[in-house]
Amino acid sequence: MFQKTYTDSSFNRHKNNGEYNQYLCAEHHEPIISHEVYEKANELVNRRGKEKGNGENTQKYLNRYEFSGKIKCGECGSSFKRRTHKTPGGDYTAWCCSRHIEDKNACGMKFITDDDVKTAFVTMINKLIFSQQVLLKPLLKNVESLSHEGISEELKAVEIEICQLNERKQVLANLGVSGLLEPPILQKENNAIIAESEKLQTKKNSLLSAASVDNEKIEALKYLIRFVQSGTMLTDYDKDLFEKVVEKITVISRKEIEFKLFCGLNLKERLN
Repeated sequence: MFQKTYTDSSFNRHKNNGEYNQYLCAEHHEPIISHEVYEKANELVNRRGKEKGNGENTQKYLNRYEFSGKIKCGECGSSFKRRTHKTPGGDYTAWCCSRHIEDKNACGMKFITDDDVKTAFVTMINKLIFSQQVLLKPLLKNVESLSHEGISEELKAVEIEICQLNERKQVLANLGVSGLLEPPILQKENNAIIAESEKLQTKKNSLLSAASVDNEKIEALKYLIRFVQSGTMLTDYDKDLFEKVVEKITVISRKEIEFKLFCGLNLKERLN
């Protein structure tokens, strides 16, 4: 973008807020990251924001708790809200289905306690530490081989189709120049090539996106393996570990929840 700023008669620099025309020169230089990667990254940020219930005004979320937006009701799908329950024996923190709070007849899911969720997380991690050799490491090996081989083969096939389509487009252009094809037929064939090209490009982008998601899961699994390899059982809840490992919690009942991990594993744990 040219002329984002301008200099006045006194040689003072100002930001151009419409005083002068601005000119955009597309593909002026090689980017550090492509527009496609930039847009996909922003899509991911926005999607995760919506999953957590974030709106336009994010200032109020600066002091969110690690469970905020992550606990979902297994009955109605609503997010759980944090509440403080006051009892004669002492106050405690609970998580309640937002729909049940609004109308108990709309959803029958009752609250779970903050301490029970944390205890279930500690139990789950300790089980993974104990079973890492038979669960996590074989899983990583299978995921890496299946993910890379499958997507790579599909990408190769799409790339071949795109090359063949480009060759077909060149042949068509040559026929048009030589006058061997009537303009209506030439236009019809050209439109068909454009439509097919867009379809292949969409498929290619989907495969690249899938590969990106798979790589995220693989990296998340590697992180989990590095942690459990220490072999030291957790005795207390670890907030940082939770935020790096758990993507979502589904409350199946007051006695059972399911942890969905960033690495793709879904693990159920009973509540006390």
